[in-house]
Amino acid sequence: MDLLPAKDEKLKILILSAPIGSGHRMAAAALEEALLRMENVEVVQGNVFDFFPSVIGKAFLKFYETVLAVCPWLYALSYRWSNQGGGSLWMRNLLNGILLRLGRSFIEEVKPDAVFSTHATPTGILSLYKQKYDTGLWLGVVVTDFTVHRWLVCPGVDAYFVADEKLSGEIDSASGRSETQTAVYGWGIPVRGRFTEKQELAAVRREARSRFGWPAGAFVCLLAGGGGGMLPMEEIVKSLRNEKFKDIYVVAVTGHNDGLRKKLEPLQKEFSKDQTEESVCRLAVLGFTDEMPRLMQAADVVITKAGGVTLAECLECGANILIYHPLPGQEQGNTAFLQQEYGAAAVTDLRQLDEYLGREMRVSLPERLQKQQERKQRYGHRAAAGRIAELTDKLRNR
Repeated sequence: MDLLPAKDEKLKILILSAPIGSGHRMAAAALEEALLRMENVEVVQGNVFDFFPSVIGKAFLKFYETVLAVCPWLYALSYRWSNQGGGSLWMRNLLNGILLRLGRSFIEEVKPDAVFSTHATPTGILSLYKQKYDTGLWLGVVVTDFTVHRWLVCPGVDAYFVADEKLSGEIDSASGRSETQTAVYGWGIPVRGRFTEKQELAAVRREARSRFGWPAGAFVCLLAGGGGGMLPMEEIVKSLRNEKFKDIYVVAVTGHNDGLRKKLEPLQKEFSKDQTEESVCRLAVLGFTDEMPRLMQAADVVITKAGGVTLAECLECGANILIYHPLPGQEQGNTAFLQQEYGAAAVTDLRQLDEYLGREMRVSLPERLQKQQERKQRYGHRAAAGRIAELTDKLRNR
């Protein structure tokens, strides 16, 4: 591989992703944010779904969401099959070959000096493109989960960026080789700069509770389902109407899921102390918001789906993570890794949620703050996006 253009020449970087869940796009946005701090750089964001008619992409996403909601066992089956070699890899290469024919003109129009991928499908497409048309192209793959799927490991990748150093061996395992020539960096999943800013936790907590008109010592649960609001918030919120949890205050962030937001808003009156308009409501319902870094730091518990990027954001904030009912596939893999390596908790039903919250509410406020500060110091400020940008800069001709 040739070195990238010198600093006095413009470096053109393509980041190719897929809109299957919001995490891949959020990681791409974090990467772009860091890369643009370099000198003389142009970053182009690409979406593999733009390679074919939008109606096909919309239909696929609808089918994907339906399978996860109605028959997750089918997704689990397909995930396990695709995470193997043999026929699975033949299918991967066939699909990526078709998509390359559709997307080659876009790649050649961009004419990138370096490319990053944040999803298995664009990784496969770029791998084939590099092998067939541009062997000197630098290709980096950002793994956005705390596990490595077999379809992410392709020929021609120059560097993998994984969520944790302990995952480096999974690249070798997935490739079927005991040792690989590809560089592997366990720097963490890239998150946007606002999640890595240093803030005084006590002040953030006070400001958040003041914003909602809540007591300074209120026990706050944040419900975070990613950009798509993919968390069964309605059943969680309804369970918290229990008299046992009358002192819990809830922030539900539904992302771009307007349907979920509309279902939750009517429940707000039931979370008012005396059911009147003037009463302080213990349930705040928000759509997509840029305030997630502050909300995560202000919460006593973050109840979340097990998406890799959402979990990485929680770790940056020192959040007390509770994973609720992880979906099969990568979410269950993420959950197992977070429980083992980062001390996250996980529950699979409302009874377990009830028990967990009961225990957490008995922990004193000073102890909760101390534990959060310890988590933030231990797991936060990894600056993965910035480190990837620094590495990219070092590859340039001087």
